[in-house]
Amino acid sequence: MTESKPEQRALTLGSENYPAQVQASGRQLSISAQLIQDLDYGRLVAILKRIYPREAVGFLSAREPLDGGVIKLFEEQWDWRALSTNESLPWSIELIEHFEDRWLWDIGGISAAKYLPWSIELIERFQDRWNWDIGGLSENCYLPWSIEFIERFEDQWDWKEISTNESLPWSVELIERFHDRWEWGWEGLSRRESIPWSIELIERFKNHWEWGIGGLSINESLPWSVDLIERFQDRWEWSQEGIESLSSNEALPWSIELINRFQDRWNWGGWGLSDNRSLPWSIELIERFQDRWHWGWLSDNESLPWSLELIERFQDQWAWGALGLSNNESIPWSVELIERFQDRWAWSYDGLAGNKSLPWSVELIEQFQDRWDWGRVGLSSNKSLPWSTELIERFQDRWDWRFLSMNESLPWSMKLLECFDDRWDWNQLATNAGLHLPSIRRADVIEIMTKHVVEGISDDHN
Repeated sequence: MTESKPEQRALTLGSENYPAQVQASGRQLSISAQLIQDLDYGRLVAILKRIYPREAVGFLSAREPLDGGVIKLFEEQWDWRALSTNESLPWSIELIEHFEDRWLWDIGGISAAKYLPWSIELIERFQDRWNWDIGGLSENCYLPWSIEFIERFEDQWDWKEISTNESLPWSVELIERFHDRWEWGWEGLSRRESIPWSIELIERFKNHWEWGIGGLSINESLPWSVDLIERFQDRWEWSQEGIESLSSNEALPWSIELINRFQDRWNWGGWGLSDNRSLPWSIELIERFQDRWHWGWLSDNESLPWSLELIERFQDQWAWGALGLSNNESIPWSVELIERFQDRWAWSYDGLAGNKSLPWSVELIEQFQDRWDWGRVGLSSNKSLPWSTELIERFQDRWDWRFLSMNESLPWSMKLLECFDDRWDWNQLATNAGLHLPSIRRADVIEIMTKHVVEGISDDHN
């Protein structure tokens, strides 16, 4: 049945008007969003003018895209350690050169940076400035690595540190080219996961590898198989209490047969089978070797088939405290379970307070508020709490505000910053990835810095 002409005309007019209505509505939303953004921006600038000078300067130094002119204007006032780690600066050879004597070149500074415009030209220009050792260029994953590049600075590298770098273009050719330079031990090649491992490669350099502590035995990138294990069974580090060994390697082809076959060689305790997440875990496996397990390490193993039945079955053998059941995020947590064993749990930061898998709610926090560890990496750092401004305000005298400032899961907003602007650790806020703030305009940076320079940055609370 066809529509009448008036009905067709009405439909046509409606669809002609529709795009214009949508565009008008879109413009209104855009204007509204811009007004909110401008308001938030103004509030942020006001906060940065109001807080302690050292905190404001540290905040700007660590995150704002400051140009060379602004940096020069307040050269004596910036936090140069923070500037040296600021990914938002317009990094260039010219900028680095202009403030060459100011940057932090050593550990924790620009030698380890990922954000510099790395090139052979840049490295050569400042080759006497770079930290080539630990925490510097030799470990830096972002350099333009190639065999030719390594050769070019062959005498500058710290060969012990460069041997730990997973970003090198690892190949048999590279290994052979610098055969006499590499650190082959547990800190070097034997631990590297980026090497193109094969049985042939292992055989070729079998007298160079570190087979024991920290070496091949714990390297998860080897082509593990029962054949490989058997082939070098007299070279592996099978069992070493308190440190990693073959027994802790999660890449082995674990099976009941493999466990049985070498059961007298394994380390059944810590850093061994008991905390190895890749075993074929089952209640039957636990029962079969229950006299061999280290129950403290077993209690923290999140790969067990956790259930109320399993907990009750071995309740007198579990370690209930810190780094035991209390810390285990795979347990089927419930308020009833917490209440049932409340005198067994560890309520510390390495127990329930730091456990992200509890059924967190305001009611749960209030119910046990005198038991929790509120500080350090306890509740204040726990990303799974039902964070809200009200929750923070409710317990504001209990939080560790330094760790709260580092917590990316808070409902960050300008209102939240304003509510507690005198409690936040602004140095931690500056690097908090959960805090999305607009960049400060150049003129406002100058105004904020001028205000604090006049007040005297060195006269603040330190």
